[in-house]
Amino acid sequence: MPETLCGLHIVVTRPAHQAARFCQLVEQAGGKVIPFPVMDIAPPQNPIAAQTLLTGLQDYDVVIFISANAVRFGLSLLDAAQRQTLQHLTLGAIGKQTAEQLQQHGYNTSLVPLSGFTSEDFLALPATQQLAGKRILIFRGEGGRELLADSLRQRGASVDYVEVYRRLRPSNAATPLKQHHENRQLDIIAITSSEGLLNLLALLDNPAWIKTLPLLVGSQRMVETARQAGFSTTLVIADNPGDEAMFQALTHWAQEYNDDRQTSHTPS
Repeated sequence: MPETLCGLHIVVTRPAHQAARFCQLVEQAGGKVIPFPVMDIAPPQNPIAAQTLLTGLQDYDVVIFISANAVRFGLSLLDAAQRQTLQHLTLGAIGKQTAEQLQQHGYNTSLVPLSGFTSEDFLALPATQQLAGKRILIFRGEGGRELLADSLRQRGASVDYVEVYRRLRPSNAATPLKQHHENRQLDIIAITSSEGLLNLLALLDNPAWIKTLPLLVGSQRMVETARQAGFSTTLVIADNPGDEAMFQALTHWAQEYNDDRQTSHTPS
């Protein structure tokens, strides 16, 4: 692989258990990874509530997984009989990455957007338009947007949530990241969610300097969050928050960044 990121320092903010693939891509391209997770993913505070709801899994027609974490933590709550039941239900996934996680566990999904990774993309599927009489269960984290469930109910479905994980702000020490900044060893920050971006600002005590650094973001929706938070710098927007899409956007930015640096250092 060409070392398109040689000499560049990239802050990787993914949760530690999800960062390995992206870090590998960055390092193979010659980049220097600076890990700084801005979110921890943990089991639900009350797993008994989720497990109680899952005793009625066989009563649902459709089961939707909102994310790869919903797959990871949701399947861990199922017993052998429930896992077998899941095989016979219609499964949906919000995005290809979530569908791939289900596939790795032996589950085929029939409701997956061909492109995109949002609730809006899922709701555009023809099979989700007429849902009268259908019972739907959504595996998700605690809290989150209500658009998916509200829209499915408007289309005639009965919808329940099972909350199978929590998103937490970690207690990272900010000093190492500040030192990298002082040493001019921060070139771009890769971040995949609006909540993660706000966590980053909170962990660093919202300094002005962080808002001067380029941001690599995982969706167009994050642009508004970044601008509202005061970022006036370059925003590099990936097609989706998956590892390959983020890496592709990063390398494209790096090529332009390096070209600009070479031009600025060329004697006139």
